[in-house]
Amino acid sequence: MTYQTRRSRGSEPAPKGTYINFLGSLSEDPFAALDRLGQKPIFWVDDPNDVDGYWVATRFEDVRDIMQDAEAFSSIETHIPLIKLSEPLLPSETDPPYTQKLRAVLMPHLTAKKAAALEPRMREVCAAIIESFRAAGRCDVVEQFSRVYPITIFIELFGLPSEQKEDFRKQANIFLHDADRRAEAWMRIRAIVESEIVAKRASPRDDLLSAIASAQIDGKLLELPIAVGLASTVFLGGLDTLPSSISWSLRFLAMHPEYRRQILERPAVIPGAVEELLRLYSVSSPLRRVARDMDFRGANMLAGDRILCSVPSADREVATFGEKADFKRDNNPHLTFATGPHRCLGSHLARHEFAVALEIWHELIPEYRIADDARIEYSGPVFAIENLPLVWDI
Repeated sequence: MTYQTRRSRGSEPAPKGTYINFLGSLSEDPFAALDRLGQKPIFWVDDPNDVDGYWVATRFEDVRDIMQDAEAFSSIETHIPLIKLSEPLLPSETDPPYTQKLRAVLMPHLTAKKAAALEPRMREVCAAIIESFRAAGRCDVVEQFSRVYPITIFIELFGLPSEQKEDFRKQANIFLHDADRRAEAWMRIRAIVESEIVAKRASPRDDLLSAIASAQIDGKLLELPIAVGLASTVFLGGLDTLPSSISWSLRFLAMHPEYRRQILERPAVIPGAVEELLRLYSVSSPLRRVARDMDFRGANMLAGDRILCSVPSADREVATFGEKADFKRDNNPHLTFATGPHRCLGSHLARHEFAVALEIWHELIPEYRIADDARIEYSGPVFAIENLPLVWDI
């Protein structure tokens, strides 16, 4: 498969070579494919998962500026056809000023202070999970750690009752990693959330679900479908990227002991390591819809066209970040948490969870390696590792 250009007037020819399946299944390490592609002027791609096709931005400056300009590049109706949902994802698929009104409902519960208050519980959960397999001398990081730890923390912040946790965890994993059952899982998630929103309106508590259930916009209680959609999307937003980031990072550290040694010898480097690993392994590529006909940096765009912002590519741009990982980088303007009106509300929580994961993992399992018989698989549309067998000496 090769890239193809739909636009000819004023458009950069699309790059030839490796096809990167941004929206569907992946047959190889997507970051290796991106590194081969490099950063290119904006180009058009016909993706077999998407009948309409879309533009792709890979350069740091292009991706940053598109995400910051909500007037020219809308977030409305940017569904990936692969997901096949019947309603918009809130607040992701909205534009200002409605975006800010929805975000105001969530912000008080996702502050840096709130995240810091959860840190003792993060440490407790993280240590317990690692201890559950440490004595075995091996684990599948994805199945046993990175998909378990973040969802455990977020479910508690979310305010789900204990009897719903396992079902919600199951449905979230289906939605994120099983394309054939994604729509079914989404409906089940919304059904669980709706029952909880109704219950929280009758008996609110100090949790995120209660905040959404009782929220008002312009003096009016959120309509139930809006509250359910907002809560459902927020929950998934708390789960889709961090498990992948943790998995990719442990793979990197297993393959590069010199960087692992920095964490072991100087734990104070962990905040910088978190930022650098988030940069190296950005996993989401948000879509925007072109609001009007325009020539944008050589690309002849028409109103209604979609453009995929390849944050993973932008965050690996050598001209901006250099060729090597640097845990001591003074300035790290990565776009992992996006920028502009849709900057990730959960960034404080994610950073705390990630830092705790790196610290506790290396306290309990300081030396580890990828199993010799490992056959690692990958998936999209969020760049994810499906399995990561690590081994260590007991």
